[in-house]
Amino acid sequence: MARSRNRNRNWNAKKPRFTYKLSEHFSKKDFMYTAEDGTEKCRISLGLVGGLELLRSLANNRINIVKGYITPEAAEKQGNFKRNYHPLGLAADITIDNLSPKEVFLLAEQVPEFKGLGLNLTAQHVHVDTRKQPNREIWIIEEGRRIDLTEENRKKYFETPVS
Repeated sequence: MARSRNRNRNWNAKKPRFTYKLSEHFSKKDFMYTAEDGTEKCRISLGLVGGLELLRSLANNRINIVKGYITPEAAEKQGNFKRNYHPLGLAADITIDNLSPKEVFLLAEQVPEFKGLGLNLTAQHVHVDTRKQPNREIWIIEEGRRIDLTEENRKKYFETPVS
C-alpha cells in the first residue's frame, strides 16, 4: 500500500522550470549576444560569474554588463579577435551603478579571480576577465590606445598606489 502512495505523490509534483539564472544576481541573459539575424548565443565561465558576484558584494551595488559573450565571427569583424576573451566566455565589460569607472577598477583589483583588468576611459567601462594565466595583466584604454598600467604611470590615473 505504501508503495502505490509514493507513486501517486510524485504524480502531482511540479516539473522544474527552465531558468536562465547563473547565480544570485546574474543570468545568461546578462551575457547574451544577439546576432544581426536575431539569434541569441551565450557562452559564460562560472568563474567569471563568481568573480562578478564577489565584486558586487564589495561594491554593494548593481553591476551592469555592457558586453559579455561575443561570437568569434563578430569579434573578427570588429577587428579585435586577438587577445579577446569575450568569445571564450571569460570576459565582461562592466559598469556599477553610482560608481565611476575608476572606482569600479579599484574595487575589481581586489578580486583575485580577475587576471585581466582594463579601465576604458574612452568608453567609460571596466573590462574584467578570468584568463588562465598566473600573472594579472592590467591596462588603461585612453583615446583608443591601450597602455599597460605600471607603478610609474599609475600615479597619472589614480591618486592611490598599487596595493
